[in-house]
Amino acid sequence: MSTGGGSIRQQLANLDLRIIIDYSLVEWKELEEEEPTGNEWEDRKVGRRKDFLLRRMELAKHFIRTNIEPKWMVLRLLPVLPPELRPIYHIDEDKLVTSDINEIYRRIIYRNNTLTDLLTTSIATPEELIISQEKLLQEAVDALLDNGICGQPMRDDHNRVYKSLSDVIEGKEGRVRETLLGKRVDYSGRSVIVVGPSLSLHRCGLPREIAIELFQAFVIRDLIRKHLASNIGVAKSQIRKKKPIVWEILQEILDDHPVLLNRAPTLHRLGIQAFLPVLVEGRAICLHPLVCKGFNADFDGDQMAVHVPLSLEAQAEARLLMFSHMNLLSPTIGDPISAPTQDMLSGLYVLTSGNRRGICVNRYNPCNRRNYQNEDNNYK
Repeated sequence: MSTGGGSIRQQLANLDLRIIIDYSLVEWKELEEEEPTGNEWEDRKVGRRKDFLLRRMELAKHFIRTNIEPKWMVLRLLPVLPPELRPIYHIDEDKLVTSDINEIYRRIIYRNNTLTDLLTTSIATPEELIISQEKLLQEAVDALLDNGICGQPMRDDHNRVYKSLSDVIEGKEGRVRETLLGKRVDYSGRSVIVVGPSLSLHRCGLPREIAIELFQAFVIRDLIRKHLASNIGVAKSQIRKKKPIVWEILQEILDDHPVLLNRAPTLHRLGIQAFLPVLVEGRAICLHPLVCKGFNADFDGDQMAVHVPLSLEAQAEARLLMFSHMNLLSPTIGDPISAPTQDMLSGLYVLTSGNRRGICVNRYNPCNRRNYQNEDNNYK
């Protein structure tokens, strides 16, 4: 009596796809000819069965059309990941740090060799011992594919759970989302956004620390072109020393070079827009409050990415199509997208609240300040 994957593979090998199609077609026709019973639950049950039969026939036809054997769905040979994806690092001369997948592969090889020795030895081996070793081998293979799917996960000597292939693939830091769907790019930065109400709609505040890093190549070019530095090394030295001429040249570059701001997730076209940067102090990107709605952003700790378009085509596209003051209406329904939201609405309410005492009375509204003073006099 066979068990496990071998038993399933044997059952799949015994399937006759054409007989399955014929039997399924006959049953489907019988159900199609039946009259509705009037019982809603029974009629739904019949409908689900008919849908199942149709899907089974389509799957069997696909296997026949593509010359696929059902037994191929059970692996007989275990694929091995390329060495580049499961590296081994040398820390010291006698110390190695290896990937978790290497450790799981090692256990699979060890248990498979043990099972082979039990099957090929001339001494009669108890069947219970062979079954137990097959179970251990299957557990190691399961741990490679998805550690912990069959009970207790496989752990190392420090009681740390090994990372399986599914752990490497899935999640935010997995192979797909981290490497294939998106990756780090040059001439880009990231920081928290804060409100910049004094900015123009098409401008953003870019921290000096980020700006000098993003536009370093442009600054070096202008320093050499204006004979303020003899070579790249001297120009980099001036940038490190943060000389005043460096900031002057950087501001000249920013006046004529747009940047792209993006907030994830980018769900529509206005999730990434172009701005002309202005140098600001601190480490936060300043954003005009009227453009928050297009980004679906607020100022409670949101982060945004900044990208520098390099080619002339990219800069032209940013200027002609992506500037924020050119995208005042929603591209879907045509409603205004540049509208006061969130914090700005609260501020407008406070500033227009008449005799009400507001949080900004001493700074913005002399009338409210007088009302505030009169209110204090009433209590004296």
